[in-house]
Amino acid sequence: MDAGTTPWFTKEGFFDPARFPIDNILQQAVGSDEDEFRSALRMLQAMHHHGRKEPGVFLLGMLVTWNDNWEQRMAIVEALSVVETQACVDLFFRELKRVKSSNTTRRYLTAIIRVLVKMPSELVLPGFEALADDNFFTPKMRNKFKAILEEGMVDDDQF
Repeated sequence: MDAGTTPWFTKEGFFDPARFPIDNILQQAVGSDEDEFRSALRMLQAMHHHGRKEPGVFLLGMLVTWNDNWEQRMAIVEALSVVETQACVDLFFRELKRVKSSNTTRRYLTAIIRVLVKMPSELVLPGFEALADDNFFTPKMRNKFKAILEEGMVDDDQF
């Protein structure tokens, strides 16, 4: 491959997501095609994972502005799993307080908690401690947050 025409390939011939052009990926992420949407999220995740900052910023913006399509929001949350920043963690904790738990939203909220549990503890412990003491949540939910603090994991049927 000619590195001049395809700079997103290394001279050894390996694909480097950090060098891949982002404009078309961003358009796919906000387009109406579900397959392109999911593919774009995976690519943005890979680009961020390989050192680019702007895909993570874009994904954060998507989560803030996306409609209430809970399946798509879950996909955005999963793509954000590599964005291990305080801004991302803070957004996830705000989402836990913003979205009322119901049969419709429960899987989405659980997806957020699963991603948070895998984030660096120094980023998430203060948030879980605050939730464990927050009367906004039911005693059952506060106990679950306390269990996360004690055990550091989320059981499949815990939420």
